[in-house]
Amino acid sequence: MCLNSGDILRDRYQILAKLGEGGFARTYTAKDLVSPENPLCVVKEIGPPQSSDLRVLEEAQQQFENEVKTLKYLDKCPQIPKLIDRFQEQGKFYLIQEYIAGNPLNQELISGKQFNESEVIDLLQDILSVLAFVHSQGIIHRDIKPSNLIRRQFDGKIVLIDFGAVKAIGTLAIENGQITQTRAVGTEGYMPAEQCKNLPKFNSDIYAVGIIGIQAIAGLDIADFFNHKKTGELVWHYSTHERPMREINSKLQKILNKMVRYHFNDRYQSVAEVLQHLNSLAESPSPHSIVQRQPRKRSRKLRVILPIKTATVAAEYSIARDSRTPLASNPRLVLPDGLSGGEKILLTSSRPRLKQRGVKEFAASNSEQALNKFKESWHKEFGKDPETLIYTNNAFLEVSNAPYYTIAVVLSICRRNQESDALLCAQAKEYLRGVAQAQTEVNLALSNSSARDFPGQGFLPTKAIKGKGLKIIIADDANDEEDAKQIASSLVNQPDILAVVGHGSSEMTMHAVDIYNNNNLVLMSPGAATKELTDEPRIFFFRTQYTTRLIARDLANYLLANNQKQATILYNPRSPFGASFVEDYTNYFRDEGGGKIVGIRDFDLLINDFNAERAIEEIQGKGETAIVLVPDPHHTRSLDNAFEIIKLNGDRNWIVGAWMLMCPQMLELASQQQQKLFKKLIFSVGWHPLNSPNPEFPQQARSLWEEEGNTRIASAYDAARALIKALEMQPIPTRQGMQRILSSPDFTAWGATGTIQFNSPQNGDRQNPPSDLVHIVECRKEQFSLAFVPVKYPTAAAAGLKCN
Repeated sequence: MCLNSGDILRDRYQILAKLGEGGFARTYTAKDLVSPENPLCVVKEIGPPQSSDLRVLEEAQQQFENEVKTLKYLDKCPQIPKLIDRFQEQGKFYLIQEYIAGNPLNQELISGKQFNESEVIDLLQDILSVLAFVHSQGIIHRDIKPSNLIRRQFDGKIVLIDFGAVKAIGTLAIENGQITQTRAVGTEGYMPAEQCKNLPKFNSDIYAVGIIGIQAIAGLDIADFFNHKKTGELVWHYSTHERPMREINSKLQKILNKMVRYHFNDRYQSVAEVLQHLNSLAESPSPHSIVQRQPRKRSRKLRVILPIKTATVAAEYSIARDSRTPLASNPRLVLPDGLSGGEKILLTSSRPRLKQRGVKEFAASNSEQALNKFKESWHKEFGKDPETLIYTNNAFLEVSNAPYYTIAVVLSICRRNQESDALLCAQAKEYLRGVAQAQTEVNLALSNSSARDFPGQGFLPTKAIKGKGLKIIIADDANDEEDAKQIASSLVNQPDILAVVGHGSSEMTMHAVDIYNNNNLVLMSPGAATKELTDEPRIFFFRTQYTTRLIARDLANYLLANNQKQATILYNPRSPFGASFVEDYTNYFRDEGGGKIVGIRDFDLLINDFNAERAIEEIQGKGETAIVLVPDPHHTRSLDNAFEIIKLNGDRNWIVGAWMLMCPQMLELASQQQQKLFKKLIFSVGWHPLNSPNPEFPQQARSLWEEEGNTRIASAYDAARALIKALEMQPIPTRQGMQRILSSPDFTAWGATGTIQFNSPQNGDRQNPPSDLVHIVECRKEQFSLAFVPVKYPTAAAAGLKCN
C-alpha cells in the first residue's frame, strides 16, 4: 500500500510526494520533523520478500542490516547521499537518506541531442570517480542508469543514488529448498548479460556507465540500441538518414566499445583502467570536438584525486572542515561475498557453535564479545581451526584499538564443485595455518603478556610491524575461473589491502594474476608452481613455492640415478601445473638425461572413463617403465585415479610423483598394501620438518596446531613473512612500495624454509628454493604406522623418529 502525502513515519518523517516507483521499491520526498528547519529527505520503501518462509525473512533482515552498514560507510563520499536512518515497519524496510537538490541525468540525455566529446569525457570521469570509491569498498552498484545520477544543483557534480543491492531483498524466495533471488536487480538496457543471469561483476557497473556515455555522444534513446545476433556486441556507431552520426575520435570510440563489450572478460577490469585512458585522452583534445574544452566546474569544498598510476583505485578525499568527517585511520572494511575478516564463516565444512556466535557478534560490530567467543572456540572446540585464529587476531586488533596493516589471503575453499569440497577445505586449511601463524606472531607483540588465553602465548616468537599489528582478510575463489577473477577485482579495489597471499593453485593464479599485476597489487603465491606465471614479466607477482622445473629435475635425476631409462607420465593436460611439469620433465629426463618418454592411452587422470587397469596393463607391456604421477590437487577424481595406479602397480615399477601425493590418504593406502607398495615410491616436496633450515618452526607449528607441519603450511608462512618484512622496511607502506622492496636484490626474509629472496627484476621466482625427495618408512607410533621421511634417511630410526 502506497504512502500518501501527509503520512508520518516513526513520528518523524512526513511524506510530501512520491518520487518514483520500480519493481522493488518506492521513493518519496519527506520532511524531517525532528531536525531543525525540517530539512527535506528521501524515504525509500523496500517491499518484503516474496516468501513468508522464516528462513527467507531472516535472510532478508540480515541482508538489510548488511546493506545499511554498507551505505553508512559509503556516505563518507560526498557524491553519495548521506544515510540518516533505517527501520522496519509492517514487514517493509525503510531507508531515510539525504535529499539531493538537482536534476536527474535522464533530463539531459534527450534522444537526438548529442554531447560533444569534451562533455562526454567530463561526464564519464565524474561518474567513474564516484564508482571508484564504491568499488574500493567491494560493492557493486547494480543499477547505474541516468535517473540514478543526479546533477547536483550547487556545484554541478554527479551524485550516485539508489544502490541496487538493498532492493534485492524483495526478490528473495525459496526454490528447490534453497534461498535464491528470483529476479536480477537492475534496469533493462543498462544490465550486461552476466547481470541478467544474477551474476553481476564489478565491471557490470562499467558496462552501464559505457551505455550512458554512448547515449550522450550518439544522442540515442535506450530503445535505439541493438546487439549483433551472433556476437552479442552492441551496435551503435552508424548513421541513417533520420539519425546522422557525427565523426568521433577513434580513441574515445575505442574506450566506449571496451566499456560495453558483451563478455565481462573482454571489458575493462577496473574503473582505474578506464579513467587512465580517459585522462590520457583528455590531455590531447580531439579535432572533432564541436566546442573548445572548457574548464570543469569544481567545488571549493572537495578535491578528488584518483591515483590511477598507483596501487589504489579508490578516490582520496581532501575535505574542508565544514564538509563531512574524513575516514577513520582503520575503519572496518565493508566486504563483498566471498571475503571475510570475521563477519562470516568461509570454511563451511565445519561450523562449531562458539565460532558461529563469534562471527555473529563480529558482524554486529560487537568486537569484544566476538573476541571472547573466538578465543573460547579455539580452546574448547575440536580441532585447531586457522580461520578461527585469524578472526581472533582481527577482533583483538579492534578491541585493543591497535593500529594495523591489512593483507588478504585467497584460496579455493568450499564452493561450486561439491565433489571436491572436502579436499579443497583440507588444502585451504593448511595454507591458512601458515598465514595465521605468521599473523599471530605479529599481534602477540601487541597483546598484554598476562593474556595467557591468547593462542600462541608463551611459545611463538613475537614482533610487531613497527609497533603495528596485522589484519588478514580471507577470500574464497571457489576453484572457479570467474570467481577467481571477481575476487581479484574486488581485492584490488580495497585500498586498505596492501598485498595478497594466494591463490593456492596454478590454475586459479593464472586466471587472476594479470588483474593484480595490472592494478599494482602484489600477489605472493604459496602454491602455484607453473612456469607460465613468470615466463612473461609480471612485476607484482612473487612466489615462495618452488616451480615445476625444480620438481621435474629432482624426480628425473632420481630415476636416472636408479637406472630407469624409460618413463610414462600420467597427468591432467588441462592443468597449467600439469602441462608445465610435463614440458620440464621431458627436458630433464629425455633431452638432457637421454631417457625415453613413452605414451599410453590412459594418461589423462581427470577424464571420466579413465581405466587404471588398462593403463597398468599397457605400461607392463612396454618393458621396464617408471611411472610419473602428476594429479591435479584440486580434483578428487584425479587424485583417486593416481592412488588406483599406485595400488595396482604394487612393487613392480618405480613410481615418482609431485608433492600433492604426500598426504594421509597415501599412508592409508600404503598401510593396506604393506611393503609391496612403497619400496619404489618417491615424492618431491618443497619442505620437510626433518630437513627444515629453520628447526624452530616445525616445533612451533606442532605446538600451535597439535600436528605436524607440511609444505603448504611452510610455504604460506613464508609468503606472509616475506610480506611482513616488506611492510617493516617502508616508512609508510604502499602497494608500489611492497613491490619495490620485494624485488630489491637486498631484500631477505627469514621463514620456515630458511632465507627468502626473489629473482627480481628478472621474475618473482624464489632464489634457491628448498626442495627434497621423500619416501615412506615404517614407524608404529605414526599415523597408519607409516611416515614420510627424506630419502637420505633409509629408516625411521635413521631419521630420528621414536617409533617403539
